[in-house]
Amino acid sequence: MIVRKGIATLSLLILISSLLMITMFFNQEILHLYLAMNVQKQHYFKNDLTLIEMSRTQASQTCEQLPIDYPSSIYHLVFKNTEKNDRTSHFSWCERISLFRNIPNKSMNEGDFNVYFSPSSLSLFADKLKQFDKNHHSLYWFSTPMKEWDIAGNIKAVIVSEGDLIIRGQGEIRGAVITKGKLIISDEIKLIYNKNVINEVVEHYRFWRLAKRSWNDFETL
Repeated sequence: MIVRKGIATLSLLILISSLLMITMFFNQEILHLYLAMNVQKQHYFKNDLTLIEMSRTQASQTCEQLPIDYPSSIYHLVFKNTEKNDRTSHFSWCERISLFRNIPNKSMNEGDFNVYFSPSSLSLFADKLKQFDKNHHSLYWFSTPMKEWDIAGNIKAVIVSEGDLIIRGQGEIRGAVITKGKLIISDEIKLIYNKNVINEVVEHYRFWRLAKRSWNDFETL
């Protein structure tokens, strides 16, 4: 009886010892895995900080330097780590902001103001609309509810009124006229649609910027 109890006790001790050895083995494997993950995490954070600094210092400037006539209104920025065997990348988007939401395709656009302009774009170009740039094909912008305007001779321009507009005088207007309200043009004035003039005005009132909240560190599909 005593011998049986001793054998049972010995078997139990062997089983416990085996379980302890197995537990220690797995704990060691878990420890190695944790250490490897920690090293990888530190490596990622180090390279991530490098890319964050690149994005912070270069993204806005890169967007602002994009050509105005780029065929798309968005541009995908990619910042890659130059270190060997490192594939981490950061991404951002540039967006082209335009005063005109649509390009006029006719000379007279009475009452079509909201077709070509949105409140959000007007606020972004408010300061520039107050300036007159003689070096470019002109944009004449009248913000009053009623405007009476006299011309003498020929002009190349896009003329915009946020209200009613009366144009008097003599000559030619090559470009387009856009109003929110009524448009009255003197019989002595000839209004001629000019696509080149319009395109140059549209292009002049555009700019690139870094899109808000567009940063990410994963490749989009």
